[in-house]
Amino acid sequence: MLIGYTNRLSARAGENIEVKVSSDFSSDYAADLVRIFSADPNPEGPGIDVRRVSASFEGTYPSVAKSSRAGSCGIIPLGSLEITADATFSIRFQPRLLRESPQVLFSFIAESGGAVSVSIQKDGLKLETFAETGAVSFAFEIGRWYELRLAIAARGLHLIGYAVNTGSRCFEVGTRAPKEKVFTKLVLAAAPQHGDPLAFTAFFNGRLEAPMLLHGEQLVERLLDGPVAEESILALWDFGTDIPTSHIRDKGPSRLDGTLHNLPARAVRSSRWSGEEICWRHALDQYAAVHFHEDDLYDCCWETDFCFDIPHDLPSGVYGVRLRCGDAEDIIPFFVRPARNAPKARVAVLFSTFTYLAYANHPRDNFDATYVERRNAWHAYPHHPEEHPEFGRSLYDFHPDGAGTQFSSILRPLLSMRPGYLAYAETRGSGLRHFPADMHLVAWCAAKDIVFDVVTDHDLEAEGNKALEDYALMLTVTHPEYHTARTLDAIENFVAGGGSLGYLGANGFYWRIATSEAFPSAIEVRRGQTGARTWEAEPGEYFHAFDGQYGGLWLNNDRPPQRLVGVGMAAYGPFNGTYYRRTEASYDSSFEWLFDGIDDEILGDFGLCGGGAVGFEFDIVDSSLGTPPEAVVLAKSEKFTSDCYLAPEKLDFGARVNMPDWQKSQIRADLCLVPKPKGNFVFSASSILFCGSLPVNDYQNNISKLLENLVRRCL
Repeated sequence: MLIGYTNRLSARAGENIEVKVSSDFSSDYAADLVRIFSADPNPEGPGIDVRRVSASFEGTYPSVAKSSRAGSCGIIPLGSLEITADATFSIRFQPRLLRESPQVLFSFIAESGGAVSVSIQKDGLKLETFAETGAVSFAFEIGRWYELRLAIAARGLHLIGYAVNTGSRCFEVGTRAPKEKVFTKLVLAAAPQHGDPLAFTAFFNGRLEAPMLLHGEQLVERLLDGPVAEESILALWDFGTDIPTSHIRDKGPSRLDGTLHNLPARAVRSSRWSGEEICWRHALDQYAAVHFHEDDLYDCCWETDFCFDIPHDLPSGVYGVRLRCGDAEDIIPFFVRPARNAPKARVAVLFSTFTYLAYANHPRDNFDATYVERRNAWHAYPHHPEEHPEFGRSLYDFHPDGAGTQFSSILRPLLSMRPGYLAYAETRGSGLRHFPADMHLVAWCAAKDIVFDVVTDHDLEAEGNKALEDYALMLTVTHPEYHTARTLDAIENFVAGGGSLGYLGANGFYWRIATSEAFPSAIEVRRGQTGARTWEAEPGEYFHAFDGQYGGLWLNNDRPPQRLVGVGMAAYGPFNGTYYRRTEASYDSSFEWLFDGIDDEILGDFGLCGGGAVGFEFDIVDSSLGTPPEAVVLAKSEKFTSDCYLAPEKLDFGARVNMPDWQKSQIRADLCLVPKPKGNFVFSASSILFCGSLPVNDYQNNISKLLENLVRRCL
């Protein structure tokens, strides 16, 4: 396999991008730069259009196979901690998945390289030392909290387990004392692999809480849930401190601080959660736990193969690092913005990099013979997330223990963000979502000679209002679903300042996410308590670890999309498209500029995504949620199939559940325009499939003409 990733998705001309590659070929691979204009492998569409651009890094590089290093754990350097007197290590754990194979709760690594470790599996627990193993049979309950106390004494090791809910002893086991007394490292939730400091195995799937090292033997008949005497503490690692970071803080006298590896979940309920407080910021001790998973992945930690210093005069656009070795090829997309202080285009296209991350490596449930047949016939992108779980999952997936995936990072191969990647093997079009589908807009701009600058969600988050300064028009792509408060502020301020906005998708501005200075390459979502979702955060865990803010829908954070763009998510259905019919209002003379050259009443009864301009997910106006009174619906969808459903939040109003006529009336898309006081406007297509209609008939169609009129109004 030949695959890679970059250290960032967006950079300005004049800045630097690092490229990291894994190749299991025996020969060198070649690398060059391409500009991407189209990413659709459909032979009936615009095709995959990438054009070579001269670059300083172009050349060949040695092939080196690299592993993904998935799995989270805690790493605590101990210096040269010598345990000569009696001591006790205590920790609480909550198993969320039990396997036949062992899952390590903790490992004390000795100076010699050996370890003292405790692991659990389906039928019990093992205490292992350098040359001896003690085992006990026990039926652990998933979701139950337990406490372990390991007494380390000259006469031997003695381990006792307690059930936290009852305080009673569950089991005990012992071994002879190890000869080694000096320990250099404590690893939590995994066992280290020899020879590689970043390689671990036997990952624990569940929660850990309150690891501490105490003077003397602290074994009691019955567990007492109270404070530990300060004079007895050797080390006390508090997971309730520095929750937004990877830091493990030791509140003991030695300050043996550690680090969490691969972004396990913090701001989760501990065994001490009372249910009286649901915001972790207000009860740190009740959220002093960490949830580890064997497939957590923040950073593959691949070495950099080469760097690209982006020339100051490279035009803004969508580019890719193309890797080739034999018949294998991989193109790693990235976005180039104008150099600082360089002239700007009139138009900016906002690429939904937060949404790309949210869906990154989502395997869906359609990887079957039909999909493979279509992929092969079209020479589409050859790798599917179902085949490569080692590269991590999306925010729509589940960890092996059933927990929803809360984090997604760019520091790994993003298979779904590739030219030619198929989301669906649909029969009415190309089956594209997200990045490949968004490139229909780029291909259209090239066909219409419309110059634009690239901006990404990450840029809005980093720069705020400044990222959109001096643009007359900002176009979104098909699915701007995920946003932070800062990105929404930037868009709102752009419109308030006189900029026009073309929202060319649907289900936009929907989920609130968080970013982090501690984890700059990741985003976090806490789903709930409504919305179209595949999983929901557990009770009491709706506040982000990254920023401490309440997650879920922006609607529930009092920022409904209707206030920003006039429309909001209404319903969803299969990947089948239909059309709009113009309303009487659209024939008013004030909209002649938008419909100039369009005589059709029916708009978009064609398309490369689902066969029509309207479908899959779609938005409507709603004055009760903030659609301004000056908003005008210019066209409405017709003929949705019967298997379309209202978004869950639309049914959260009691009697509406039993109002089928009302529900049916809400399953539509409203193509909408909101005039603004400074002569600018907000246009909303209200359909994810809208841009898929642009390339049809060589870009000569009524959807293409409509968008061209809109854009040229701002040039």
